[in-house]
Amino acid sequence: MTFRFILVLSLISSILAYSQIDSIDSIIQIQPDEKIYDGRVHLTFGWFLPTIKSSGQLNAPKGNIGTTINLEAAFKLPRTRQLFRLEGLYRFNNVSSVDLYYYALNRSGTSVSRDSLVVFGNIVIPLGADLDAFFNVSLFGGRYHYSIVNNENFESGLSAGISFLDVDMGAKWKILNLSDEESYADLLFLPVFGIFNRVRFWDDFTLRNQINLFALDIERYAGTLFDFTISLEYLIQKYVSIGAAYNAFNLDVDFNTGKNGRIQYGHRGFVLYASVIF
Repeated sequence: MTFRFILVLSLISSILAYSQIDSIDSIIQIQPDEKIYDGRVHLTFGWFLPTIKSSGQLNAPKGNIGTTINLEAAFKLPRTRQLFRLEGLYRFNNVSSVDLYYYALNRSGTSVSRDSLVVFGNIVIPLGADLDAFFNVSLFGGRYHYSIVNNENFESGLSAGISFLDVDMGAKWKILNLSDEESYADLLFLPVFGIFNRVRFWDDFTLRNQINLFALDIERYAGTLFDFTISLEYLIQKYVSIGAAYNAFNLDVDFNTGKNGRIQYGHRGFVLYASVIF
């Protein structure tokens, strides 16, 4: 977690430093008389309350197909969780901006096998075995935003960026003197493309929405991602606002990164947050 947080801070520092270079292209230059709408910096932090659905499949090295396991049902992983979520946006001008985001979700569970399950290729979990499993994910990354329209009350545009999904999952079973275990960990690089909008009304209220998508088929990964967020903010002071958001996220990726298999992960839930704008 420390490494990922340092990486996010490094990205922010690099972006801020890069924005000061005199030779930077005009797309991120500030004009002397330009008024920046919606603030130069927008920092958002709050609590995320998602409901989670996930499954995993890991195939054997020799090509045997493993079983797709519903992790919440098979291993009693929690279906709900509270977690901290951090986002930040920096505007170069009214056309160009970048944002960064980070959150982590760690879950573990124990249960007793009610069936013989083929999990992770050749490993067979026998009936009545004690099961322990974990499924940890961290999602962080950044996007560049290009505003096609931007004024005091309305903004709309396109975005492109990359998300880093850090996945660490595993399971082990034990019955009598027999036991076995398997795990998988990888950092997935997921390009995303999207659209965003901002609508200000009644002076102190702002409605925002963002949709990010990707469909990828390269040597290491193949799959789809859908990420939708809609939020309503209320400006309580000149530089501080509070808000509530709804986020729906779904990822379905086949991977071949030394090990091969499939990860399906989705969550839906509300975010309660505060923002600092300056």
